[in-house]
Amino acid sequence: MIRQAIILFILSLLFFSQTAEAAKNSCKGTLIVLSDPADIIETYGNKVKVYVPVKVEVSNKLYNCAEEIWIEPLNGNKILFSGPTEEKVAKLQDEQFNNISSTKGVRKIPLIERTTQLWAKMTHFSLFPAGTYSAGLKISVVRNDKVIEEQFVSLQYYSQPTISIELDNSSQQKVSGSNGDYQIDLGELVNNAQFSWGINIFSNTAYDIVLDSEYNGLRHDTNKKALIDYTISFDNIKIPSSQQLTRHYDFISGVDNSWFGFSFELGNVELMPAGNYQDNLSFTVYPR
Repeated sequence: MIRQAIILFILSLLFFSQTAEAAKNSCKGTLIVLSDPADIIETYGNKVKVYVPVKVEVSNKLYNCAEEIWIEPLNGNKILFSGPTEEKVAKLQDEQFNNISSTKGVRKIPLIERTTQLWAKMTHFSLFPAGTYSAGLKISVVRNDKVIEEQFVSLQYYSQPTISIELDNSSQQKVSGSNGDYQIDLGELVNNAQFSWGINIFSNTAYDIVLDSEYNGLRHDTNKKALIDYTISFDNIKIPSSQQLTRHYDFISGVDNSWFGFSFELGNVELMPAGNYQDNLSFTVYPR
C-alpha cells in the first residue's frame, strides 16, 4: 500500500506539471507594439502639448489568457525623451487621455481589448526646441504577475525648426506693407538723415541673419550711375551699404524671442541729380 501511494503521488505531480505546462503554452501568442509618428497629436495654447502614440495589439490567444499590460521606461522610473537641448519628462495616458499612475516605474493597466491605445504626453511652455526627441519603453503582457510576452518600442517626436519675423509695434507706424514686404518713405533726402526701426524674431532653433543691399546704396530711378551711400547699423554692428552683413545666433534652450534694432544714416546727398532714389534691402533669416 505504501508503494502504491508513492507511485500515485509521483503520477499526480507529473499530471499537475503537464497541466501547468499546457496552460503556459496556451498563453503563447503574438504581441505587436507600434508608435507611428504620423499619428502624433500637437496642440497649441498657453502650453504646447505633444501626444506620442503607443498602440498595443495582442492575438486571440494572448487576449483570452493575459490579464494586464505593463509599461516600463527603459531608463529609470520616468519616461524621458532625450532632446536636442534637454530631456523632457512624459506622462503615460490612456485612450481617453487620463494619466496612468506608476509603481516603482511600472505602469499597469488591465488588458480589456485586443487593441489598446496609449499616449506619451509631453508639454513645453512654448515651441519645443527644434530637433528629434526619443524615448524607449518595454511593453509586457502579464498573467498572475508572470510576463508572457514582451516587446520594446522606440518613441520619437520631431520638432520642426520655426522662425517668424515681425515689425515691433513702434515700427509698424513708420513703415507700410505686410508679410515681409515693407516700404519706407524717407521723404526729402538731406545730408546725414537717419531712420530707425525694429523687428522681433521668434525662433526655436539657431539661425543666421544676412543683411544685404541690392544696389549697394540708394540708386536714382533713371540715372543708374547716381548712387547715394548710406551706413547700416544692426545689433551694434555698422557696415556701409556696399557690404553684406552676416550674423550667427546660437540656440541654448527654450524659445528665443529677440528684438533687433535697425538704423541707417545717409551720406552726402549734395550735388546729386534730382529725382527718386530707391534701394531693396533684404533681411533674411536662415535656420541652422
